[in-house]
Parts: sequence; structure tokens; C-alpha cells
Amino acid sequence: MYQTMKRFKRLFIGGLVLIMPMFLTANSALGMDTNENHDMASHHQHMMLNHALGMTLEGYNLVMMAEMGMAEGVDESAAGHGKMMIKNGTEMFTETMSGETMMGMHHEGKDPMKDPAMAYTHKLAEKQLIVMDLLGKMPKMGTGADMTGHHQHIMLNHALQMALGGANSFMLGQMGMAKGVDEVSVEHGRMMLKTARTLLNDVLSSGAMSKMHMEGTTPEKDAFMKYTHQLAEAQLQVLTILEEMPGIK
Repeated sequence: MYQTMKRFKRLFIGGLVLIMPMFLTANSALGMDTNENHDMASHHQHMMLNHALGMTLEGYNLVMMAEMGMAEGVDESAAGHGKMMIKNGTEMFTETMSGETMMGMHHEGKDPMKDPAMAYTHKLAEKQLIVMDLLGKMPKMGTGADMTGHHQHIMLNHALQMALGGANSFMLGQMGMAKGVDEVSVEHGRMMLKTARTLLNDVLSSGAMSKMHMEGTTPEKDAFMKYTHQLAEAQLQVLTILEEMPGIK
């Protein structure tokens, strides 16, 4: 599975190298009016990317839960279903970013240099891909301290899932197809994004985290803790991009 992610990463990064200069110049345009520039197709792409990453995050949470070995019989089912979700989430992400629809949009001139929404799409996908790559490198549980680490990873993943769901709720409301419901959807999305950031910060600055650091379990000395911080940093970058979506704040 990790080899598959590595191959996809090489393909995706290769494409990004070609268009990176274009969409970096478009970053300043991300503060536009969503209704004018983030059209229906863009919102659908963003929602699909968010769903794909969310499915992948949930898949890894199931795999970690199974690794804890607390429910014989159920653990095997959880691991199997988790791996299926990881596979499907990765495939959906790949199709959204490199499928015929995306290639057709580029061919028609909707590229990062000319279209701020497409610049945002690629910027979001790039940060999400970093998280997916890190998830594929998740260490297996060994010592007792790793149990705490897995619980932290599950909470971090849940926080990012909440942010992805919040962004999708926000975009759904912005489509303007259900007056009255749309306003609720937008405000609920904002709340979920705000709560997700609070949860991420709480995990990283919790008493448990501080205690582990004081006892010597630091990113410099412990590979599991180093991974935790790398994952959290990458997830915070995705959350920040989601918060940059026009109209969120």
C-alpha cells in the first residue's frame, strides 16, 4: 500500500512541478468572492478531495484500533474494513486530481495561472497528499507508550475529519440550493472548523503530551513521538488551507 502511495506521489508531484510556478502566483487571488470564482465544479472537486482524505483518515483509525488488540475477532474485521477504506479513499483522490474531468478542465484553459479556484484546488490537494503519505508511514504499536501515541493519532485524525466535514458543510450551504437550510449548513461548517482547530491544539498541548515530553518521550529521542508531531504539523497545514476558503471567516 505504501508503494502504491509512493508511485502516486511521484506522479502527482511531477505534475505539480510543472504547474507550481503558475498556482503560486495565483495564491494572492484566493481572497476572492466565492460566488463569482469558486463555481459549482470547483466546490464539487473540493468536496470530493475532502471526502477522499476523510475516508483515508477513518480507514487508518480503524487499522490503529485493530492494532490495539482489545477485541479478538472484531479487530480483524476492523483492520480489513480500514484497509478497504484507505484503498478507496486513495483511488478517489487520484481520480479527482488526475482523472479525465480534471485533465479536460485544464485542456479547456481552467488552469492555476488563469483560475484562482483551480489554484486553490491544487494547493489543497498538495497539502492533503502530504498527510496521506504520512499516514502510509504510520509506525506499528510496540511499547505501552505507543498505545498513548495511537490514541493521539486517532484524535488528530478525527480533528482533521471534523475540519473536512465542516468545509464540506460550508460549501454545501454556499451552493445556494436550499434557502433556510443553507444558512444553517454554512454556520455549522464554520463551527466544525473552529472546533477542529481547538481539538488539534488540545491534543498537542495536553497534559498527557507535556508529561510524555518531560519523561523523555520527545520528537528528538523517540521515533513514535517524532511521527506524531510530523503528522500534526501536516494536518494543521491542511486545516489552514481549508480556513483560507473564501467566506469561511
